[in-house]
Amino acid sequence: MKYGIALALVIWTFSGFSQIQDLKRNSDVARERIIQSQLAKKVVNPTQYVNPFIGTGGHGHTFPGPVLPFGMVQVGPDTRYEGWDGCGGYHYSDSVIYGFSHTHLSGTGVPDYADVLIVPQQGKLNTIPGYKKAGGFGSKFQHAKERALPGSYHVELENGITADLTATLRCALHRYQFSSAKGKRYILIDLGYRDRVLEVSATKTSANSVIGKRVSEAWATRQHLYFSLETSIPFTKSKWIENKKDGTYLFLMEFPEGVKEISVRVGLSGTDETGATSNLKSELNTFDFDIIRARAAGAWTAELAKIEVESTNKTVLTNFYTALYHTYVHPSLWSDVDGKYRDFNNKIQQSSNSMYSVFSLWDTYRGANPLYTITQPEKTADFVESFFQQYKNTGLLPVWTLSNNETNCMIGYHSVSVITDAYLKGIPLKNPEELLEAMIASSTADQFGKKQYEETGFISANIQAESVSKTLEYAYDDWCISKFAEKLGKSEIAKKYQLRSANWMNLMHPETRFFQPRKDGIFLPYFKPNEVNHHFTEANGWQYSLAAPQHIQTLIDMHGGNEGMNDFLDSLFLGASKMSGREQADITGLIGQYAHGNEPSHHMAYAYNYCGSPEKTQLFVDSILKTFYTNNPDGLSGNEDCGQMSAWYVLSSMGFYPVAPGSPTYAIGRPIMDHVIIKGAKNFEVVTKNNSSENKFIQSITWNGAVYQKLYITHEMIVQGGILEITMSPNPNKELANYELDLRNEISPSFVPVPFFTASQTVFEGEMEVGIDVLFFEKGKVYYSLDGTKFQPFYKQGGKNILLTETTPVYAKVVREDGAESKVIKTVFTKYIRDKKITLSSEYANQYSGGGPQALVDGQKGTEEYRGTEWQGTFGKDVEGIIELNEAKEISQIQFSYLQDQRSWIFPPKSVAIEVSNDGVNFRKLGKTDGISVTEGEVLKIGEITVEIAPTTCKFIRFSVENYGPCPEWHLGAGNQTWLFLDEITIK
Repeated sequence: MKYGIALALVIWTFSGFSQIQDLKRNSDVARERIIQSQLAKKVVNPTQYVNPFIGTGGHGHTFPGPVLPFGMVQVGPDTRYEGWDGCGGYHYSDSVIYGFSHTHLSGTGVPDYADVLIVPQQGKLNTIPGYKKAGGFGSKFQHAKERALPGSYHVELENGITADLTATLRCALHRYQFSSAKGKRYILIDLGYRDRVLEVSATKTSANSVIGKRVSEAWATRQHLYFSLETSIPFTKSKWIENKKDGTYLFLMEFPEGVKEISVRVGLSGTDETGATSNLKSELNTFDFDIIRARAAGAWTAELAKIEVESTNKTVLTNFYTALYHTYVHPSLWSDVDGKYRDFNNKIQQSSNSMYSVFSLWDTYRGANPLYTITQPEKTADFVESFFQQYKNTGLLPVWTLSNNETNCMIGYHSVSVITDAYLKGIPLKNPEELLEAMIASSTADQFGKKQYEETGFISANIQAESVSKTLEYAYDDWCISKFAEKLGKSEIAKKYQLRSANWMNLMHPETRFFQPRKDGIFLPYFKPNEVNHHFTEANGWQYSLAAPQHIQTLIDMHGGNEGMNDFLDSLFLGASKMSGREQADITGLIGQYAHGNEPSHHMAYAYNYCGSPEKTQLFVDSILKTFYTNNPDGLSGNEDCGQMSAWYVLSSMGFYPVAPGSPTYAIGRPIMDHVIIKGAKNFEVVTKNNSSENKFIQSITWNGAVYQKLYITHEMIVQGGILEITMSPNPNKELANYELDLRNEISPSFVPVPFFTASQTVFEGEMEVGIDVLFFEKGKVYYSLDGTKFQPFYKQGGKNILLTETTPVYAKVVREDGAESKVIKTVFTKYIRDKKITLSSEYANQYSGGGPQALVDGQKGTEEYRGTEWQGTFGKDVEGIIELNEAKEISQIQFSYLQDQRSWIFPPKSVAIEVSNDGVNFRKLGKTDGISVTEGEVLKIGEITVEIAPTTCKFIRFSVENYGPCPEWHLGAGNQTWLFLDEITIK
């Protein structure tokens, strides 16, 4: 697509910005500048622009309760007991507050926390948890009587109790005011809320104090949480209420009738009750709510004021400072005031550094952690030290840690990105040599396909689910390791990981230019770039199509240069948003196939910079900033994800974004702020001249008054301070396409992509020809072997493919004239006697095709990994079909292999019915067998259902395998449809 057509389509796509051809010219621009100078506001107290309710609706999964920057305590209201949109414990659409717990997760996709729920009551006591039974404790509320600010929360409940909350780093202060003049007052401590309790206790230690613990299992499989609680007035009675059968664990405190106000202060710890008490005495030695609230507000003012922005648009200011606020909720402090903390081996350790947990690294390495290197360099060093301590405990760096439990959620070893990015930006780190050892250990551990990745240069789809995403993200992480090793002077390690960092090339199909799944040496057939399937992590082929930012120029070359990449990006952003495959709630915020609501897309709009169309980067960044961030509860396009969604806004609204963290550079986009000051020893400023809604294109750039012809800035510029002045215009400046770019990293000349077999499947009958081809511009020669030792040249010219007549392993590699070789690929091509064929009348899911329509009778059997390449999956429907034998035979038994995995909503068949025929027209019923009974529990197994029949002769067998039906009541997905996974049908 040529430039003019592409830009016209972009303009047409965004109806809200479709008047580019009618934009005001010089006189109006001058008038706009005068208006700006008159109205521009200098933010004095940034907390006034924070709206903690942004993201509490929709799928943002944030919470409105008070927390200090990176604090251990996140106290707040709890309205949502379970479900995906209850991950943060609160959802704006709810109308009942069950109580106020002390820990909450901000924007995650898995629920946990909500520990130590405090429930105030007056009058008639109710000890029935309201989330377990209608009419239980809790109270309705209205948002009109609810208020949240940084560091405090207020709500007037309909039961007549007014609640106010505030926090310190490790403690929470509650103030409850009671409107009724009559009746006793009660404070319940609910220790059974949400998670499954493993250990629990609460003990009265004086007339106004309680200590206790809760060890629970949810996302974190063994979360330790200890508390020390004090009330402002003594309680007259206390009682422990327990019902293990229904998970009720309550500590009741009763107070005198007519009390108007009770304050409760609570200290938390992950170590023990002593640690919680020490935290409480050190941080919260008063019940004066106003003092603690003022301190909390002051802490937020100090942190948010590290970046000062000016804009004439109040909504922009609110979006910015709320986003900055959300980026500082997690990671969360984990160590006590005395430096003690519970490590990953469940032992108490001591550290001179503050230790942190809640590391959502697959999300935050992209933008949030790079933001911290700018505004939180000291905490960044503490985060890395927390990584290192996990390595010392477990032998691996963190993936996704929660209360010092490693959840191994998501993919990659992105700790190495955070470490490298910090170190190359000059942040001092302890033990850099040992950190390199930790990086290597994490990249070579025998888990999640890493061994195969190291041996063959990619992960095979039949070995690991999400094989494409894992390969791509491992390659990026390896680039980070190479950069870190190079900085340390470890040249051999740097070279090794520089080679590995190019492994993304092994999955790029030379015809489609998409990263596609491979089963050993062959690319899987039936690839659809818009299909959401198990080969990608929360995404499809489009959304991972640019997942090699470390070598972006090579990626552009493979798309045919700047023009080819422009066409590809235009297709990405301007194409239809329709997707196929499995439903993925995380894929939201769509512009074409770009999905801003999920992290793999976050650098994509900046890719236009690198292929000669920076004006499109500016256009799309402008649209994303204005479309997918609003001052509403449903103001985020996807999960907040521990700060990453907001970090994109913070960085992009200032005018830059890190395309490949690990490089100390930031690509320039489109600043929407009139003026930005990042405060440091010397301030770094971004001044945006002629800034307006219409003027979204950069006309020129200066740095400290001198012409600046680069489309990136360096971290050193930010640290040393200076003024970046960007002049905007209603029209693109095509000269910017010639500006200097960052990320000029070249692939190692010794890297040779692996070849691939041109076959579409690995099973055959009779004989099979197998061809071998190379990826893209590879000039080396292809060699093959049938025993893995003796390699000979392969010549595809003249039809000289390899002819197979028996089951045979085929090996292949590429060798260059300089001696550089690719990894060796191996595929076993299996011959089978085709004595039957199958015709299905039901449809299976394309992403679970099992290799095609004959998968159920091809002789290949699947493993316990349902996302492998052998299983055939059907959702919410029966599987029906006819098996035709080559000739009429006597049969006595038919066996159906099935997979059961309740956790993945895969259930065994409810029944199997068989009919037989000799002519394929007239069938007679032969038998029906009930399926396997299912009980609650995480059961993963391969099973068989056997239909025994009296010996009978037939040629056609018609079968119906009945779907289990809706998920049972005890299942997380109760009432929803289930999957039926079948593999081989064996006939005896």
